[in-house]
Amino acid sequence: MSITVSNIQDLLNSHIGDSSTDRVTANDRLRAISESVIWLQEKLENDLQNATYELNYLDTINYYKVTTAIADLLEAADLRREKDLHTLSFTYKSPRELAEEIGQGSGESSYSIERRDGDSFLVVNHGSENTAKVVADFDALTAGGGTWATDSTNSDATNLTVDTVEKEQGNASLNFDIDISQSGNNKATIQNTTLTSMDLSDYEDLASWIFEIYIPDVTYFSSVTLYWGSSSTSYWSATATTDIDGSAFADGWNKVKINWADATETSSPDESAIDFISFDFNYTASQGDDTDYRIDYLRLAVPEKLTFHYLSWYVGTNTGGTDILTFGATTDIPYFSGQYDNYIYPAAHKASAIVFKQLRLYDDANIQEVDAERALRRAMKIHPSSKVEEIKSFKVSGISFNRKITR
Repeated sequence: MSITVSNIQDLLNSHIGDSSTDRVTANDRLRAISESVIWLQEKLENDLQNATYELNYLDTINYYKVTTAIADLLEAADLRREKDLHTLSFTYKSPRELAEEIGQGSGESSYSIERRDGDSFLVVNHGSENTAKVVADFDALTAGGGTWATDSTNSDATNLTVDTVEKEQGNASLNFDIDISQSGNNKATIQNTTLTSMDLSDYEDLASWIFEIYIPDVTYFSSVTLYWGSSSTSYWSATATTDIDGSAFADGWNKVKINWADATETSSPDESAIDFISFDFNYTASQGDDTDYRIDYLRLAVPEKLTFHYLSWYVGTNTGGTDILTFGATTDIPYFSGQYDNYIYPAAHKASAIVFKQLRLYDDANIQEVDAERALRRAMKIHPSSKVEEIKSFKVSGISFNRKITR
């Protein structure tokens, strides 16, 4: 039988010597128990709080926004490969150190949690066996074989050039302008109809296309569509309306991901003879002439499954099994129920101390605080913390001592 909030409340009532709601309301008790369980989590940080998140890691992508997917993220615990491939351990590092190692091209498998601008990111540096295939680096108009050009008949793209100043990777990007009177089709198209043929059979329906686009002004920009196939009439196509993190496109560089599995097939393209790729930059009819759109670093990557273990801050579940951040009923079930039910004792003592403080009975509150700490220490001997410690390494500035990965 599960331990419920009611069991903690029974102990709380005993400690304060009052089961009525004259001085302490039912809501006051629930708030105190919620706070006490949160205190317990923060103190223990052990594997009874563990939860997991399955990450599709893509080579060349290091930052994964998990704000929504892992809304209950408290602390990192571990990052693991699939069972049969778990031949190495990922090292936990600070976001700053990991950013430096990513910049240096380190191949050490490591991870971190970075919180910025109200979002949480799982940062991963890993030399995956699923190395990304670079299809076009856009360092030249002939990147990937064949020639990249604008479609000046059916689109508004014009003046395609190599830009060695503003780029995301390598030595250059491709830069183009739009002239809305050129076609009136509300799109600018960059394409390569003579691409060196590629056999992408191993990537079909498994891989994701990843590329960088530069948008000078997103006011009227709506989406980007990618086409790839064995001819301009036999292809797959898919459209992205957000960046790789699901965020709205922004002025400047945007990283885009398109999954092959999500694409629409037109005619009968041959995945073993891909020699046509095209990009449509789409916008509304309100768009005006503009300059300096860019595209860079087109690659194809098959994800590697990684399992992220983390400490959750959900205090438990309701009777329907829904995760909750605070208790709303005595029938709610604390996170430790059925795993180590004796946690009700430090939780009840802490909740009693909180109630006594609300009643301005500070001596009684102090006694309960002491009892809570004692009960907690006993618990910590049984279930030690599973929080990972940050690994720090000494480095001489500007020198990388790590193995380089050549893409």
